[in-house]
Amino acid sequence: MQNWILYGIAASVFFAINTIVYKVAAQKGNFSPYYGSFVFGLGIVLLFSILFVFKPSFSFEWKSGSLAMIAGVVWGLGFLAIAIAISKGGNVSQLAPIYNTNTILAVLLGIIFLKEIPDVSQVFRIISGAVLIVIGSVLVSI
Repeated sequence: MQNWILYGIAASVFFAINTIVYKVAAQKGNFSPYYGSFVFGLGIVLLFSILFVFKPSFSFEWKSGSLAMIAGVVWGLGFLAIAIAISKGGNVSQLAPIYNTNTILAVLLGIIFLKEIPDVSQVFRIISGAVLIVIGSVLVSI
């Protein structure tokens, strides 16, 4: 198995745990989704500050740095939408499949903008997986 696959699996596990811990915090703390998102962001800054101390690599470039900042803002907006949905009583078991349809969007945008066109042997698997994601998100949201 290639290393990038293991990192993808690790990300999946961490994001799943994150959603559960955040929902418990929101229920126990009774805070606004904006405050919760702010504190969540502080946790991210803390983690990466510690990592930067132990593994410093600072080669800044305006173009890539700006794009990374935009990606962070877009990700933050997505998290805020999740936080608001949770504060409005959304169930994680129904919400997670809906917001994880981002997989389909990422695949489509990767094909369109990054020219990451899969070879013929992968097309069926990618389309089948995308269709199953959509069916799953529809089933849990009704």
